Amino acid sequence: MSKLDLTRRQFMGVFGATAAVAGLGLVGCGGTQQPASDGENGGDAALVGSISCSGATSFQPLVEKARDAFQDANPDVSVAISGGGSGQGLSQVAEGSVQIGRSDVFAEEKLESDQLTGLVDNQVCIVGMGPIVNANVDIDDITTEQLKGIFLGEITDWSEVGGTAGTIQVIQREAGSGTRATFEGAVLGGEVAPDSFRPVAEVDSSGTVVEQVAATEGSISYVAFNYMANDGIKALSVDGIDPTQENVESGDFTIWAYEHMYTREDEDESTAPVTKAFIEFIMSEEFAPTVIEEGFIPMADMKVQKDASGTITPVA
Repeated sequence: MSKLDLTRRQFMGVFGATAAVAGLGLVGCGGTQQPASDGENGGDAALVGSISCSGATSFQPLVEKARDAFQDANPDVSVAISGGGSGQGLSQVAEGSVQIGRSDVFAEEKLESDQLTGLVDNQVCIVGMGPIVNANVDIDDITTEQLKGIFLGEITDWSEVGGTAGTIQVIQREAGSGTRATFEGAVLGGEVAPDSFRPVAEVDSSGTVVEQVAATEGSISYVAFNYMANDGIKALSVDGIDPTQENVESGDFTIWAYEHMYTREDEDESTAPVTKAFIEFIMSEEFAPTVIEEGFIPMADMKVQKDASGTITPVA
């Protein structure tokens, strides 16, 4: 049996156990709805309608692949995908302007308590994240404390962390980014950079981070694992631990998050069937190989779990 076959079986096992749960909207924010699969190819071929999905860019490429396959199987359906970051996705699904809000963080980390009413948390997979630098930066490993110093503006030269002397150019994600919230939660431990600290850029997507780091000598930022295999950048290990799926699963590498696709339990009947079928398709056996190939981690493979406060504990 190949590792891929085993991973696919594990991936489906966790969702098969919840297949008796029908439809979205049965669990409010704070619970996790695992939609059932109604069949192959994303559900009923007679589905008709249009939905919108905005938010986190970390798994936007995965969702776009799902959208393409889902629309091929359902030609009378349209799924509009946009970015904007986790904060935007959560705000828009809370106000009802999109049907799905993608997020790297729990909704309660971004929204006010009155905005949480009626939200449904669909956790679809795990994303690992880590630091990247311009390919010419001559270090390969960094400690958590050194990362913290860099992103608090306390360490400003590569010679301070074992590299050749040169100014560290910090490229930051914009406020509202779930990737930023996850990274800062794991690295900064609640500390906030002073107002005097100014990154060289704040950008609005993971793809732009990669472009900026590749183009900027001496730069550093952070992205999801699936963005690390790009020319002009390199990923750093942290505290001697490589940023790999296996190290996230074991809990050794601690910068990771759930990928959430939030919906509303009171979604309009005209769009709810399409929303439900689309999320079911992403979590289906048919699409599982793509989830793995795109660098994401099946829920069932995790040996640790994380709550909304960031506390990591072994899976019971």
